[in-house]
Amino acid sequence: MTHTKTLREAAKFLAGLVAGDLLFGIWMLGSGLLPQTFLGAEVTAQSAWLWIGFDIFVLLVLVHYAWHPKSMEPDMSSRTLFFVVGVIMGVVAFVHFLRLVFGWPVEIGAWNAPMWLSGVGVVVAAFISYMSFHFSARRR
Repeated sequence: MTHTKTLREAAKFLAGLVAGDLLFGIWMLGSGLLPQTFLGAEVTAQSAWLWIGFDIFVLLVLVHYAWHPKSMEPDMSSRTLFFVVGVIMGVVAFVHFLRLVFGWPVEIGAWNAPMWLSGVGVVVAAFISYMSFHFSARRR
């Protein structure tokens, strides 16, 4: 299996996980079971909307990487776009990593983000950054 095919298959797998998480978030929001505490994080109706929006964004990026390989034929503008996305997601992954190392607290309103969330952030952001740089460097 080629390197690109392996990345595409990993993106498909991650897209399935994110889609499941998205459906769970929608179900939680519609079920009337909120607020709930899950793995140290209190999920309210307001934070569920943020959760759903983030899942939609990540799902769109992963689906694009996984199922549109022909659109990945880079030209100059798409190479630049992939490079910019790679840099931004690399910075996001690095900041999540620094939060894990130094134990920085993150508060959004009354909600304290648990540390495990930064672990997920490191993995997802680093994967998207790596794939972006991979497609940016691809030659015809």
